[in-house]
Amino acid sequence: MDTENYLQIMIDSLVQKEELLKQIVDYNEKQQTIITAAEFDDQAFEQNLSDKGELVEKILKLDEGFNSVFNRVKDEVQHNKAKFKQPLQRLKELVSAVTDLGVRIQAQELRNKQLVEKRFAQMRKELSNAKRTTSKANAYYKNANKLNNYESHFLDQKK
Repeated sequence: MDTENYLQIMIDSLVQKEELLKQIVDYNEKQQTIITAAEFDDQAFEQNLSDKGELVEKILKLDEGFNSVFNRVKDEVQHNKAKFKQPLQRLKELVSAVTDLGVRIQAQELRNKQLVEKRFAQMRKELSNAKRTTSKANAYYKNANKLNNYESHFLDQKK
């Protein structure tokens, strides 16, 4: 295979990676919606994480392929930059776009992480309050039952 074909494979790989990263951006936006919803849907949250994980796996495979192809053509491209000017320009554009998406995803992930931590803290607090309320209600009912359990001989003494 000649170098131009390898460069085209690298371009195709970056195009695929860009599309996958755009999908991750969409999943992050959906995740933010799930987290901030009035009712937390844990199944939707888990599904979102699972789907995003699959995309990340695909990206890692693309990166491995890209790096192996790059290592094959690196020397020839460095020695003949003028010959491969157009594909190299396209690669630079794609790398820039992928990098921008990567930065955007990192920002989204950080924001979502903070929202999740806040949401889970709120849920733990609500659970703690519910447990405390249940405990107090049980104690109240126990005490109320003790008040109603009086001996019958106290009632019969006043004949």
